[in-house]
Amino acid sequence: MGEVSKLIVGVVLVLGAMHVPSSPSQTQQNSAIKVSITTGGGLFGPPKARYQVGESVPVSITMTNNSNEPVEICDSDTAYQDRPRLLKDGKPLPYITGQTQILRTEEADRICSRLNVPDPVILKPKESRVVDWFILTEGNQLMGDMVWYEPLLPGKYELSIERRLGCCDGPMFQSNKINFEVLP
Repeated sequence: MGEVSKLIVGVVLVLGAMHVPSSPSQTQQNSAIKVSITTGGGLFGPPKARYQVGESVPVSITMTNNSNEPVEICDSDTAYQDRPRLLKDGKPLPYITGQTQILRTEEADRICSRLNVPDPVILKPKESRVVDWFILTEGNQLMGDMVWYEPLLPGKYELSIERRLGCCDGPMFQSNKINFEVLP
């Protein structure tokens, strides 16, 4: 089977098993693709569950292809692909103002489809790999990374994300939920 045929079979396998959500806020988890997150991990050393106030909180994203066929996924930009949901002591936290504005602009202007940022990635059958990362909140040492939340105060946090399989649009896949703590 040629590469194009394999790709088509993989896309058909994934898309055929998905139900397209009736609204953008709904997600559909496909059994062929699993999205997992950790705080820390990947480029950032071992996963961590405790941070100090003022520390940057990086998030690593792993995707697993549970199917027997290769699946094409995309790595474009966190603004187009990721929607973190952070709870502090059980209550949702809002995104920082700048991030909210970026999301509104993207939705209105469809910038992703005009920019040349997509990086297609083929996940082999049964392959699991870190495919992306983002900074949840920047620490005291400003690195200039795009962040989602204001610096975190002491407390217990729960994080999950919705991750887009495609580069710019398409259904979102729900990740696992993780817990971490910020200490004074």
